[in-house]
Amino acid sequence: MRRHARAFGLLVLTAVAACSRAPGAEVLEHHGRWESGYGAEWYNVVGRLKNVSGHPLAYVKLRIDALDASGKTVASSDAYNESAEALTVQVEDIPGVAAGALQKPTVKPLAPDAEERFRGSFLKDETPPFTDYHVTIVETPPATN
Repeated sequence: MRRHARAFGLLVLTAVAACSRAPGAEVLEHHGRWESGYGAEWYNVVGRLKNVSGHPLAYVKLRIDALDASGKTVASSDAYNESAEALTVQVEDIPGVAAGALQKPTVKPLAPDAEERFRGSFLKDETPPFTDYHVTIVETPPATN
């Protein structure tokens, strides 16, 4: 438990200093911690982002990389702004559902200067050991009417 507490402190300190900005959006803050429930343990990263593009964005896609002690990425997870979380589910990857049988979800655009939350996680059983993480904005497409 003490090891987790030290690692948590290191991750929080590192994460606060490492905010991301990309054309169209900016990560304002984020933090991560180990959580557990229903017999599973996971590392949960939560934060806030802002649309700084001057126009509505269809969504903001982020990548959260888990890093080992040498800074090497050992796992990655995609995340979206809160209004676009439905995009995390890839409808074409649902077992037993024919390709094209489901429509992709529609999401509410993110207005200029609007702020929203985001979240992403790593299951402990499926993730190699890591000591830090990094949040990167990877897509900020403009909203279309």
